[in-house]
Amino acid sequence: MGIDECIPSNKHDLDALESAKAIGFPALNPRLPDLLEWLQDANWPVAKPTASVLSEAGSEITPHIKVILGGDDAIWKYWTIELLVRNLNPDVFNDLRSDLLHLASHPAASDKLEHVDTLAKQVLAGRHL
Repeated sequence: MGIDECIPSNKHDLDALESAKAIGFPALNPRLPDLLEWLQDANWPVAKPTASVLSEAGSEITPHIKVILGGDDAIWKYWTIELLVRNLNPDVFNDLRSDLLHLASHPAASDKLEHVDTLAKQVLAGRHL
C-alpha cells in the first residue's frame, strides 16, 4: 500500500482513510496538506474520518493548520477548529493557542460571519493549560 492510496480521491472515499489509519504517522506527514483539504466541508462523508486520522498527528501538523487559520477561507477555518483542533493532543493544541486567541479577539469580517471567533472562544475555554 502506497501513501497515495491514503488520500481520498473524492468525498466518499472512506477506503483511503482506512489505509491512512493503517499507515499512520509519521508516514503520512508528507501528505498532511492533502489530508487537511478534506476538512473544508463537514458534510463530506470523509471529513470526520479524516479529522480522526489527523488528530493522531504530531507537531508536524502545526504549520499546516496555522496556514488554514491565517487564511481567508472562514468555513475551512471553522471546520478545522471544530473537527480537528479541539481534538489535538495538548502539546499540538498549545502550539495553536495564540492563533485561536487571535481569531477569537481579532476576527476578520468573514470569520465573524461564519462564527469562527465564537468557536475559537469555546474551544479555548474547553482546553485549559
